[in-house]
Amino acid sequence: MSITNYTELKTAVADWLNRDDIIDARLSDFVSFAENHIYHQLRIPTMERVVLLDTDSEGKAYIPADFLEARDVFFNDTPLDRISLTDLMARGYAAGKPQVFARESGFLTFWPNPGDTTDTDDELRMIYYSEPERLSATNADNSVFLLAPDLYLYGALVEGGIYVGMADEKVGRWKAKFTELMDRLTGHARQAETSGSTATIQSGY
Repeated sequence: MSITNYTELKTAVADWLNRDDIIDARLSDFVSFAENHIYHQLRIPTMERVVLLDTDSEGKAYIPADFLEARDVFFNDTPLDRISLTDLMARGYAAGKPQVFARESGFLTFWPNPGDTTDTDDELRMIYYSEPERLSATNADNSVFLLAPDLYLYGALVEGGIYVGMADEKVGRWKAKFTELMDRLTGHARQAETSGSTATIQSGY
């Protein structure tokens, strides 16, 4: 079986559950819940994005809407350390080239406050893990789905199996497969990070 898009994924979930009475909205829910788990846990190069940050007068920079987690933040070519917001606030006010940062709600706060002390050529650059666009009727795939469609399949099967009241043993096998694929994909990504190759994952179906 080949799963290459959102519609094929939902069809496969219904087939594997061996149910023809599940409405399309519920199948969409199973996929959405699976995506919640995937994007909460998975951190691979496919999900990385780069953005230049602009700070306001308080040394704060708003983070992108698809932000999941910061991987690295640089002031020019110097990496900045992440600290807790409590530790940053305890340092008091200082102006200058930033050395550390902390997350506060929907933005990052930098210390010292770069304010007007930076040169026009200075830049704050963040490499971050982004949430891919969710699968939907208008978005048939995304980069993570194309890399590992079976991860989405087993994640959705776990949700669907719980919904229809399948035996714990079968749901447990699907959950174990989902976890195995997550671990394998993460491991391959780490290996690719050091070897320079592109992460791939073998199909599980």
